[in-house]
Amino acid sequence: MKLEDLIARLPKESVARTMLSDAECEVTNVSFLTSWDARNLHGDVLYFCDSTMLPQSVDGVEVFNCVIVDQDGRSDLEKRPGANLIWLSEGTDFYSCYNAIQAVFLEDQALTAAIRKLLTAHFSNQGLQYLVEEAASTLGNPIVVVDPAYRYIAHHLGITPDDDSRLAHIFREELANETVLDDAVAYIRDSHIDSEIARSKGPYVHFNEILQCNTMTLAVMVRGICMAHVMMVEYNRAFSKLDREVFVRLANFVGQELQKSEVWGPTSGELGSYFLENLLSDGTPSAAVTNRRLKSLNFHPKPLLYVFCFHAPGEGLTQVQAEKIAAQLKPVLHHSLYTRHHQQLVAIISRDIDEGISPRTEHKIRDVAALNGLSVGVSNAYRALTETRQAYQQARSAIRYGEMASATIDDGGYFLYADYAFMHMLALTGRRTNLLGLCHPALLDLLEYDEVHGGELMETLHCYLQVAGSTSRASAMLNLHKNTMLYRLGRIREVLGMNLSSGEQLFQLQISFRILMNLGLFTPRLRLNRTELIDEK
Repeated sequence: MKLEDLIARLPKESVARTMLSDAECEVTNVSFLTSWDARNLHGDVLYFCDSTMLPQSVDGVEVFNCVIVDQDGRSDLEKRPGANLIWLSEGTDFYSCYNAIQAVFLEDQALTAAIRKLLTAHFSNQGLQYLVEEAASTLGNPIVVVDPAYRYIAHHLGITPDDDSRLAHIFREELANETVLDDAVAYIRDSHIDSEIARSKGPYVHFNEILQCNTMTLAVMVRGICMAHVMMVEYNRAFSKLDREVFVRLANFVGQELQKSEVWGPTSGELGSYFLENLLSDGTPSAAVTNRRLKSLNFHPKPLLYVFCFHAPGEGLTQVQAEKIAAQLKPVLHHSLYTRHHQQLVAIISRDIDEGISPRTEHKIRDVAALNGLSVGVSNAYRALTETRQAYQQARSAIRYGEMASATIDDGGYFLYADYAFMHMLALTGRRTNLLGLCHPALLDLLEYDEVHGGELMETLHCYLQVAGSTSRASAMLNLHKNTMLYRLGRIREVLGMNLSSGEQLFQLQISFRILMNLGLFTPRLRLNRTELIDEK
C-alpha cells in the first residue's frame, strides 16, 4: 500500500507535520523501531519510534519510513533524500496510531486470503456452483446467482432444515420453483432495483422489504451485456468493507464461469439457427426447399412474420452474449427463430393476423434492449419466409436511419422500419439526383426568411405539422402563448403563400422538411418523443 494512503488512515488531526521524499512508495508492513531494526532497516516497512531511537545513518536503504512520536523531535535524517518522516501531534495516542496502521495490513491480508480462495475455486474447473459455495463459505452469508429473467443459476444458502425464519421459507419456495417468486419480481420492478444496480458503480446495498434484511447485489457484465445478478443476503453477519471488495471479484469470476458454461453455449436451437442463417444469406431462396426444411424442423410459423435485429455498438455481440439476450427474450420468442448474424442477434417472430406485435411484446423487447444497451430494428410485417433477407435489410435500415434521426425524435432505441422508410427512400434517391431540387420552393423561402430575420418560423411550422395542425398542442410544446402561435402561423402563411388548409400542401411541406433535415440544412431545436406526437384524446 502507498505510504500516502497509510498516512490518511491515521486518526484525525494526529499528524503535526511531515517531510516526505516519496509519498507514493510501497509499504508492506508496520513495526516498532528497535536498536536491532536500526541496523537492519527495510525500505518497505513503516517504523514507529521516538526521536531518541532514530538511527544515525540509513545508508543501507533507498527509502526510510518513520512515524515519530514526539512533535519537536529533530534528526539529521530530515536532510537526507529518501527519508519519509511523519511527526505526531502533541497528546496523540501513539499506540492508537500504530493500531490504526496495523489494522490496514490485517484487512489487506484478509482480503488477499479471501480472493485467493475464490481464485482457487475458479481455476479448479468445478463450475459455477462450486465457486458460489466457496464464496458463501468465505463471506459467511447466503449467495445466489440469478439470470435477468429471475431464474436461479447457482446458490448457496446455508439454511438448516430447522430454520423457521421468513427468509428460509422464501428461499425454500424459490428453490423448489428454480426462480424468484412473482411477488418478489413485482417488488424488484416497482422499486426500480434493477435500474439502481445498473447505475451503481459498485455493489448495491438495499434493505429488501420481502426478505426483511439487507442485500448486496452486483450485475455481472460481459462486454456491456448483463449476464446475471449476484446477490448476498445479510443473514448470518453484517456486511463489511471487506465484503464489498471480495464481492466485486466474485462477480468477475461469475462472468467468466458463465462464459465457460455449456448453459450459455450456441447449441440451443442449432438447427433453427442454421436454417435462419441460410435465409438471411441467400438472396434467392427456393420456396420448395424452404418448406421442406420447415417440416424437418417441425417449425410452424404463424401468418405474420417480423424480423427483429438487436444491435450492440462497437464490436457487436459474441455468441455467448447473443444467447444470453435470447434467454432474456424467451417470454416473447414463442413461434420464433433466432441466430447470431454479422455480430447481431436476429430473430423472426411470427404472430396471428389479428395479434401483430402486442404492447406486451414491445415492452419486453424495449426492457431487454435498454438493460443491455442495444438498438432494435423492426421490419414491416411479411408473410413468406423467402422474403426474410429483404425484411432483415429493413430492420437494419430502421436502426441506421432511426439513429440518424435520434437528434430530432426519440424512439428509445426501438426503431420501426415503417417510421423510417421515407428516409431510406431519400437516401436511395439522393444517389441519383440533387435532393434540394425536390424541395418545395416555398419552404426554401421560409428558411431564407428565418436566416435573414433571425426568426423561428421554420421551427414553429415543423412542430405544427408534427402534431397534425393542432395549434394548442404546438403552442404547448413550443412554450408559446396561443396568440403568439396564431401570429406566427399568420406570418408563415404570408411567407409561404399557402393557407395551410390543403392536405396536399401539408404533404409537400412535410416531404420538404424531411429533405432539408436529411441534407443537414434544418435541425429542429425541439426533440420530441414519438409518443408525444400521438393525441390520445
